[in-house]
Amino acid sequence: MNDFIERLQRQDESALQYVVEHYLGYVKAITLKVLEKPSDYMLVEECVNDVFLLVWQKSNYFIGEEADFKRWIGMIAKYKAIDIYRKLQKSHATLPIENVPPLIATNNIEKQLEKSYEKELLLLEIMQLTQSDRELFLMKYYLDYTNGEIAEILHISKSAVENRLYRGKKKLAKNPKLRESLT
Repeated sequence: MNDFIERLQRQDESALQYVVEHYLGYVKAITLKVLEKPSDYMLVEECVNDVFLLVWQKSNYFIGEEADFKRWIGMIAKYKAIDIYRKLQKSHATLPIENVPPLIATNNIEKQLEKSYEKELLLLEIMQLTQSDRELFLMKYYLDYTNGEIAEILHISKSAVENRLYRGKKKLAKNPKLRESLT
């Protein structure tokens, strides 16, 4: 079963074709979840293609079984989609003020900017956690997975997810600006 991984690491194109056929839906689902209903589906396709290109280029770095491979490709998809999402957010943030519709109340804009700031602050703090906790928090607070879905993906119990989230929240709650973001 793992021979496709070995063939992929030897740069066998048929192994890449196998990976695309078996993981395309999985990668696309992750990408769509992160990009939050993108208006440009070409962007989703570009992200998916970039993921498979990275898998092809970085296959020598993978060590493990097929179940590990699915998690590995899922993480690549998630982080690539997050990168694209950030670029989109940054490009939207640089629009001239003339392009903002006049019907939007200033108070609403301030609330949106504050929420965006809190989300960025939360992301920076999450990046300080261990890799396993970081993945858990990204799945919960950025990809909106349920605790049950996270448990299934990470192959741990739901109570383990809840305990790790609780402990991680306690660490992050030391920053008073993040307390509201975590509730």
